[in-house]
Amino acid sequence: MDELKKVFDDIRAEDGLKTATAEFLETEMNRRGLKQNRTVFRRFSVAFASAAVLLFSGMFAYRIYFTPVTYIDVDVNPSIEMILNRFDRVIDTYAYNADGEVILDKADIRHKNYSEAIGILFDVIAQNGYVLDDSLISVTLQSEGRGKENIMLSDIESTVRQHHGTAQIECFTIGGHVRDAAHCLNLSPAKYLAIQDLLNVDPTATVDGCRNHTIGELKELTEHHSDGHHDAVSEGMADPGAQKAEESEGGHHAGGNHGGSHHGEGHR
Repeated sequence: MDELKKVFDDIRAEDGLKTATAEFLETEMNRRGLKQNRTVFRRFSVAFASAAVLLFSGMFAYRIYFTPVTYIDVDVNPSIEMILNRFDRVIDTYAYNADGEVILDKADIRHKNYSEAIGILFDVIAQNGYVLDDSLISVTLQSEGRGKENIMLSDIESTVRQHHGTAQIECFTIGGHVRDAAHCLNLSPAKYLAIQDLLNVDPTATVDGCRNHTIGELKELTEHHSDGHHDAVSEGMADPGAQKAEESEGGHHAGGNHGGSHHGEGHR
C-alpha cells in the first residue's frame, strides 16, 4: 500500500513539473516576442529618422541651389537675362524680346557656370548675325554678393572679348532699383538707362518709340541731342500716345557712367 502511494506521488510530481515547464515556456515566448517587437520598432524608427533627414536635407539643398543671387543682363539687341545661384550657376533665363527668345531656344546654358554660359550665348548670337564689327555689347551685373562683382565683371568682359574682339564692350554694375524699374518696362537695365539718357535730352522721345532700337543707336541719338541736333531718326522715336518712363531713384547716371564698376570700351 505504501509503495502504491509512492508511485502515485511520483506521478503527481511529474504533472507538477509539466505544468511548471509549460508556464515557463509560455512566459519565455511572450518575453522574446516583446523583445522582438521592440527590436523591429527600433529599426523602423531609425529608418524613418534617416529618411526624414534625407528628405529635409534634399529640400534644403534644393532651396539653396534654386535661390537667385546674381543677375547678368546682356543686350546686343537680343536682350537676355541670366539668373545665377550662389554657386554661379545659371538656374533660369529670360528673354526681353523676340530676338532674345530665338537665342535662348538655341543656347543650352542652364546649370552652367556663368563664364561658360556667356561664351555659349555669344557664340549663338554671332552665328545668328547679331554682332557686327562695330556693334556695342552691353552687359550689366547685379549681385547680392558684392565682394566678387569686380571679379565677375572682369571674367565676363574677358569671355566676351575672346568671342568678339572687335566689338565695343561695356560691362558695369547696377543697383536692384534700376533692374526693378527696367523690368517694369520689360527692358534690359542697359537699354533702360540708355533710354533714360535720351529722354533727358529729347522730350519728344518715348519708351515705346525707343524700345526696338539698339543701345548703340540710342547713345548716338543722345549725343546728337546733347550737341543741339534733332534729326528725322529721333522724330521716329516719338510716340505721343505713349507714357514716358519715370526715372527710378538712382537710375539717372551722369556722363554715361552707370554707377558701380565700369569696364570695356565705354559708351559711344
